[in-house]
Order: sequence, then structure tokens, then C-alpha cells
Amino acid sequence: MKPFSYLVVLTIAAFQTLCVLAEDQTSCNPLKNTTCDADPALGTEHTWLFNSTLDDELWDMATGTLDYTDEGADFKITKENGSTLLQSNFYIFFGVMEAHVKMAKGAGIISSVILQSDDLDEIDWEWVGYNTSQVQSDFFGKGNTTTSDRGGYHPVANADTEFHNYTSYWDKDRLEWWIDGKLMRTVNYSEPLTVYGKNYPQTPCRVKVSNWPVGIKSQSTGNIEWGGGLVDWSDLPFTMTVQKIRVQDFHSGKEYKYTNQNGTYESIKTVEGNSTAKAEINKKPAETLSQKWDDLGNGAHIGVYCGAAAAGLIIFAAFGWWCRRQRQKGRLQRGLDNGQRSEELDEMNSMKNKWRSSQWGQTSYQQVR
Repeated sequence: MKPFSYLVVLTIAAFQTLCVLAEDQTSCNPLKNTTCDADPALGTEHTWLFNSTLDDELWDMATGTLDYTDEGADFKITKENGSTLLQSNFYIFFGVMEAHVKMAKGAGIISSVILQSDDLDEIDWEWVGYNTSQVQSDFFGKGNTTTSDRGGYHPVANADTEFHNYTSYWDKDRLEWWIDGKLMRTVNYSEPLTVYGKNYPQTPCRVKVSNWPVGIKSQSTGNIEWGGGLVDWSDLPFTMTVQKIRVQDFHSGKEYKYTNQNGTYESIKTVEGNSTAKAEINKKPAETLSQKWDDLGNGAHIGVYCGAAAAGLIIFAAFGWWCRRQRQKGRLQRGLDNGQRSEELDEMNSMKNKWRSSQWGQTSYQQVR
């Protein structure tokens, strides 16, 4: 087999397996099931810093756990065949996703940040762990793998040790991939690469961030080759770090609903109303005691001061009364003690007098001969 033909076969195999993996991560495909729930909309723009715990109302950790540091969140593979997958609970219907990422290094390890819809439209950034100076861009429409020429390859220096800004711009007319503010690739809606729109991503997508092993024996030969070979598990852990992610939804509303099963953007209805994700983002955080005090008016401050002063006076008066009682008890005890000693003294004097008046007391000393 010629090298080019072999590469095409491997690429098709990899794409097919990746789509099967993506299918497994779709709970309800609206092109196959008419009872799927509507997709909750983001309906706004927001940046999430990954150096503290994410809001579980907005994000779901499907597999693995995150380790938060001052630098960002570490997506770690810590055991053989382990993986991490974080996905948003909200969707965007066209928009921008900007991710600041350090890829995981290691043959057979894949780091990825993607937009994916319930019917398997997909827009990808993927890092193959054996190559730390390159990132791959890709897209799918409805999980269609009939062509194998959608991938793009882009140089990026020190992708495993330096954060870079990887941005996807997506509207109904074009797809763009940007690295550190530089446009790297554009795909238009109607061109041969998209089969003139048929394979163009155009349905509401959620954000998915993952670090996972493709270089395992259960994978196809094509996937293992694409990933750079089998994973060397003695090199654990494999760590991908995300510093921050910015997401912008080009529509506003409560949710996105599929009105039929053709999967076109015209078939998607934006349901008006308040986005629960937007409400969660904009909710007022719990106030500290200092903030609650500052929110009180001057009258309330004066009332608190007066109440505190009155409480202080009551406590002071109670303390004074207690001290007085203790002093009184002390004096009483001393009086009782003094009375007891006086009685003892009188008794001793009485005994002395009795002794003196007795025969023994009147007899003088005589030397014993």
C-alpha cells in the first residue's frame, strides 16, 4: 500500500472511532428521537477562570476529577485507562469559544477542547501527546465520516509548557480557528469540504474538555497510530491544564429546540425567556459580614451601636452585682471564722483557770529525791 493511501486509511479509521466515542457521549440524538429535551441556552457571554471550583449548576464533571491550582485546573490521567471529561450544562447556537490550554504530553494521550451538539455536529481543537509543537483543528456534521480531509494542522511552540489562546469562531456562514489572536484556518458553510453545507456544524453545541488515552490495545490500529503509539503507563500522570475559558452565545433566550429532524440551523427554534445559565452567572454572591454591615444604613448602624452599649451596661452592672455579692459572702465567712476562733479561745482560758484552781495548780514544784 502506498504511504499516502495508508495515511488516508488510518485517518478514516481514527475519525470513525472518534465519532463512535462522541456518539456514546450523546444522551439523546434529536435526529433519531423526537422526545429529546430542548437544550438550555447560555444566552450571554462569560469567562470562567479555572483556578477555583467551577459552578456545578453550569458544568458537569462526567469522568475523573479536577485539581485546582493558582495556575488553573489540571485534567489528570492518574491511572491506566483513566480519563477526564468536563462538559457544560449549557449550549450555544453559534458563537465563540476561547480556551487557554497547556496540552498533556505523552504518546497515545489526546487533549481536546470541542464544541459538540446532540446530533453530533462538532468543532474541535485536539492535541496529540507525542507532538508538543502542533495542534489539530477539525469539524464534523452529524458525525459524518464519509470524507477524511477535514483536519488541519497548525504549529504552536511549547504547547505542553506554555498557555496559548485557542479560539473557535462559529456562525452560520463560516468557521474560524485562531491561535494567540492569529487566524489559522477558515472553512465556509458552502464549499466542497463541507459537502456544500451538509457536513457543516449548525446545531446548538455544548463545551467539552477532555484528556483521554487513545493509545490502548482496545482501540483500532488507525487510532493507535494517530495517537503516536501505545501509552507508556509508567509515565503517569498525564496532565492537561486549562487556565480559563470564554464562551459567547450569539443568540439569547431560554433554550434551543429542534423543530424537525433535518438538523439544519433553520430548524432550530430559539425559545424566548430567561436563560437559567445566565441567571446563575449573574446571581449575587453570598455577602461577607463586612459587606452586610456596609449595606446597613446609618440609622441601623446607630441602633446597633446603642444596642451594643446597652448590652455592655447590663453586663457591667451584672458584673458589679456579682462582685458585691462575693464580697458580702467573704465578710460573712470571715465573721463566722472569727466567732469560731473566739469560742475556742474562751474554752482554752476556762480550762487554764480550772487547772490553776485545782490541787495540781496550787502545788509547787518539789525535786524528786
